[in-house]
Amino acid sequence: MLFVLAVTYVGAVTGIFSRSYNVYPWLGLNGWTFWHGCVWTIVTYALLPASLLDFLLNWVMVLFVGVYLERVWSRRQFWRHCLISTLGAGVAKVLLDPAGPMLMVGTTPIVFGLLAAWGWIFANERVLFWFIWDMTVRQVAIVLAIVCVLLMLPCAGVKTVAIMLCGGVAALASLWVQSRFVRSRASRSFVSERMGRLEL
Repeated sequence: MLFVLAVTYVGAVTGIFSRSYNVYPWLGLNGWTFWHGCVWTIVTYALLPASLLDFLLNWVMVLFVGVYLERVWSRRQFWRHCLISTLGAGVAKVLLDPAGPMLMVGTTPIVFGLLAAWGWIFANERVLFWFIWDMTVRQVAIVLAIVCVLLMLPCAGVKTVAIMLCGGVAALASLWVQSRFVRSRASRSFVSERMGRLEL
């Protein structure tokens, strides 16, 4: 993920500074172009940072949270979760702002999705936040999400921040569905094993 983000950022910046190409209109998401055929942008927008600061902050956040999640997830699970977060915010954008001309770019929906997964999976595990406060992972995830929102609000606006947060909401919904599915399978296997013993 970090390698892909770095390559796309360098490629995008190189095109802008050399004035030879601009990938933002082609890969960035806005409702009008999506509904007129540019359907790939509902995914590709997350590869392009809004600025150097956006790139650096999101890169650090993906690295920080990814270290925890790679303990329990396979590569496929990680990428699938990132895709769900990306689609969550992308769908919100094209539904809530179908004719808006403003491009949406940035990895922030993925960051919100990863924070949601970190807080869900390692909820009660304790960590030293900024090496000072002893907090649960869930509390740290919530604090970091709030900090991200506060940093985005002055430059992105309430509507864009709300759309980006839909990445985290989609991630939470996905985790909830997965946990229900695992529990239902576990209860079914337990009942069938018990019934088998009774029949014997």
